[in-house]
Amino acid sequence: MRYIFLMLTPLLLMAEDIDTLYDRVTQSNFYKSKSETLSSNLEASKSSLYSEGWSLGANVGQSQGRDSGVESGLEFGISLSKDFKLNGSSVDALIKNRQSYVQNSKKIEKNRLKTKLWQLYGNYCITMEALQARGELASVYDTISKHIDKGVEYGEFDASKSIMANLALENMNLQISKLENATQNYEVEIKKLVPFDSQFVCKRLRPNIENLFKPEYSALYPMLQKQIEIKKEELAIASARVPKINLGASYSNELDTDKYMLNISIPLAYGEKTQASRVSAMHALNASNYELEMFRNNYVQESTAMQKRLNIYRRYLKESDRLIRESSNKLIEQSNMRFRAGEESLISMLKATETKVQMIQTILELKIDRHNAVAQYMYNYAIDPQGVSK
Repeated sequence: MRYIFLMLTPLLLMAEDIDTLYDRVTQSNFYKSKSETLSSNLEASKSSLYSEGWSLGANVGQSQGRDSGVESGLEFGISLSKDFKLNGSSVDALIKNRQSYVQNSKKIEKNRLKTKLWQLYGNYCITMEALQARGELASVYDTISKHIDKGVEYGEFDASKSIMANLALENMNLQISKLENATQNYEVEIKKLVPFDSQFVCKRLRPNIENLFKPEYSALYPMLQKQIEIKKEELAIASARVPKINLGASYSNELDTDKYMLNISIPLAYGEKTQASRVSAMHALNASNYELEMFRNNYVQESTAMQKRLNIYRRYLKESDRLIRESSNKLIEQSNMRFRAGEESLISMLKATETKVQMIQTILELKIDRHNAVAQYMYNYAIDPQGVSK
C-alpha cells in the first residue's frame, strides 16, 4: 500500500540538498535571461555617453569658367572632425558607477532566485514531514481495519464497523494523495527555476535571526546607495556649461589654390532644452534620496514586525508541536488498547486518531505560514538565504 511505502521511505534516501540548488542558480535560464538583459541595458547606456569616432568627409566637383580667360578644371577637398567631451572625468565616473550598479542588480536577482528556491524547498520538506506523519497514522488505521475485518468474520463486530474503519482508512489515503501532489508540485516549481534532475534530501533550514535583520545582508541597500551616486554624476553632466567641443580640419584643392582649414565648434549649454535636462536630473536625484530613506524606514518597520511574528511562532509552535506528538500518540495508543479490550467504541478510537490528523494539519499550516513569511521578507530585501543560514 502507498502509506506503507511512505513509512519505509526515509527522507535521507533522497539525493541532494538545498546547497546543490544554490550552486546551480547561475546555470538557470531564468537568471541568465535577467543577467543578459542587465548587461545589454548597461552597454546601451554607455553608448549614449561615449563620443563618436573621427568623421571623414570628401568632396569633388568641376569648376567651369564662364569667360574664356577663366580657368576650368577639377576641384576636390577632404575633411576630418571629431567631438571631444570636456566632462570626461564625470562620464568615466558615471560609467563606473553604472557598472557597479548592474553587478549589484545581478546579485539582487541571484539572491531573490535563491530565496524562491529556499521557500519552495522548505515547503517541500515541511509537507514531507506531514506526509510521513500521516503515513504512520494510515498504518494505525490499517491495523484497526484488519482487526475489525477479522472480528466481523468471527462474529465479534457487525459489518457496519468494517465499513466505517475502511472509510477512515480511505479518507487517510486521500489526504496522503493530496500531500503527495503538493510535494510533486513543489518539486516541479523548483526544477523550473534551476536545472535539477535528481531528488531532494531534506535539510533543516535555520536562518540566523540576528543576521537576518541586519541591513548589510540586504543587496538592495547598496544598490540604492549606488543609484544616488549615479544620479549625482548625471546631474553634474547635465549642469556642464560647455559639455563638448568639435574639432575639424580640412584640405581643399581649388584649381591652382591649396586651402587648409582648422575648425572649432563649441556648443553652449543654454536654452530651455538644457535647462529642462538639468531640472530633470535634479528631480531624479531627489527621488533616489527619498527612495533610500523610504527603504530605511520600511526596513526598520518590517524587521520589527517580523521579529515579533517569529517570536510568537517560536514561543507557541515548538511547544505545541512537542505536546501534539507526545499527547496524541499516547491517546491513540491508550484508545487502541481499550478498543481491543472491548472497553472503548470504534468511533472513540477513530476520533482519537482523527484528532491527531487535525492537529498535524494545523501545525503544517503554521509552519508553512512562518516559512513563507520569512521567505517573503528575504525576497523583498534581496537577502541571500545562504548568507544568513546557521
